[in-house]
Amino acid sequence: MRVIKGVFSLLWRSWFLLTYAVPFVLLMPITIFFTLSQKFYPVLYWILHRLAWFILYASGIFPKIKREGSLDSNKQYIFCSNHPSTLDIVLMFALSKKPISFIGKASLGKIPVFGYYYKSFNVLVDRSKLRNSYVAYQKAGEKLKDGQNMVIYPEGGIPKEDIRLFRFKNGPFRLALEEQVSIIPITFADNKRLFPMDYLRGKPGIARITIHEEMSTKGMNEKNIEELKTQVFNIIESELIRYENESR
Repeated sequence: MRVIKGVFSLLWRSWFLLTYAVPFVLLMPITIFFTLSQKFYPVLYWILHRLAWFILYASGIFPKIKREGSLDSNKQYIFCSNHPSTLDIVLMFALSKKPISFIGKASLGKIPVFGYYYKSFNVLVDRSKLRNSYVAYQKAGEKLKDGQNMVIYPEGGIPKEDIRLFRFKNGPFRLALEEQVSIIPITFADNKRLFPMDYLRGKPGIARITIHEEMSTKGMNEKNIEELKTQVFNIIESELIRYENESR
């Protein structure tokens, strides 16, 4: 039975990759034009947002979204979520109608073709060098000033499977306080189960998501970093525990 499940998962993940690769290649003659200037990114994002929904539905992943509040399209936000899977990235593109940029690993920019697109509009950081991290967050601040939302995974990467939620880094919260922008915590309940790091596991299904209420940083300063970080961590962890109990 385990072998059969492994084969099914591998076939399904291959299909998932095809739902991304085929339209990506077909649209490349159009989309590559929009990488020539930052001002074209909203148009490119319009395509990416719809492509994300196509990938999800075509691969049998159906988001079930709980919204605790509403977002103001005239404001900028930092989206902070748990990061259990690479599926989180596709879902972020699907969730946000307004253009978003990610802070991601510098190695992503080295991936053929994908890397060219990724580094065109996102912020790459080599976390092994403290100076690079500082510069990356400066660039993220500039994108917020330009009217974009930022997606930052405060765990700093995908944690081991037996860890529910890894400790948060300070960067996203320091940026939020410096730029005085609100944080939107987001909880992904099923991504680890649907699309784990193990290629022989994974399956289509419902992806439960909670978009939590806006957390204002108005009036806060650097002294409030730990407080803000703890609040966001507790919100996401509590929701993960709630979802776990709901699944039993």
